[in-house]
Amino acid sequence: MHIVRGTGRVDARGKRLTADAPDLLALQERIGVCFRDESLLLLALTHPSYANEHPDEAGGNNERLEFLGDAALGFIVAEALYESFPDEEEGRLTEWRSQLVMGTTLAGVATALDLGAALRLGRGEEGTGGRERSRNLERVYEALIGAILIDRGVDGAREFILETMSGEFARLHADPAVVNPKGALQQLAQGDRGRPEYVTVEETGPEHARRFTVEVRVGSETLGSGVGPSKQTAEKAAARQALQALREAELAPEPAAGPTPEPAES
Repeated sequence: MHIVRGTGRVDARGKRLTADAPDLLALQERIGVCFRDESLLLLALTHPSYANEHPDEAGGNNERLEFLGDAALGFIVAEALYESFPDEEEGRLTEWRSQLVMGTTLAGVATALDLGAALRLGRGEEGTGGRERSRNLERVYEALIGAILIDRGVDGAREFILETMSGEFARLHADPAVVNPKGALQQLAQGDRGRPEYVTVEETGPEHARRFTVEVRVGSETLGSGVGPSKQTAEKAAARQALQALREAELAPEPAAGPTPEPAES
């Protein structure tokens, strides 16, 4: 939470807030982590474009922390799946892990935490929608995990991941198809319908804010359509719609049989 004094903004310690110096206290409160070394948090928020424009500042950018956080995330998610689903086979657990750590999932978690607002960006990246760009959000979330791992240890990183991804895990427990709708649709449709095909039917918007419309088809039949900021997201949305349609069709009652016609008299 920031305090307004005069014409500038300062944090609770009286430190002036700018795009280059985000409110680290408010961010720590928002993510539920108190850093011993706030320089790690600041580094996690530093996009390469900012570091390139400020070569005089020590510390570099968040790419090394992203590398570390990516490895920690994969391990902790795998551990959680192993413990939560003792009866599932390795192949299914691998599939779920891939979906949980994919870029669109992580970007969604980062958006919920409002990490984009705290990013330190270069002017070019800032001017082209960098705070909302999925790739930047995914990377800052992973970099934040790396920073927490160094500052608070494995237990701190585990607590942060499980808390911030609790919604994704809850959806997986409720319905595994929510996490991997394309895989679920393929299993459901392949038996008697054939392999689903995803077709991009429209692309709109500027380069930094594209919108894709995708249809999922089996043979000549369109089962669903979806829209998203990437083809992958739109495909998942289309698969979810198709799954819902197929499940509703399975639950629909059979049409009542009409009366048996009388045999014609000869």
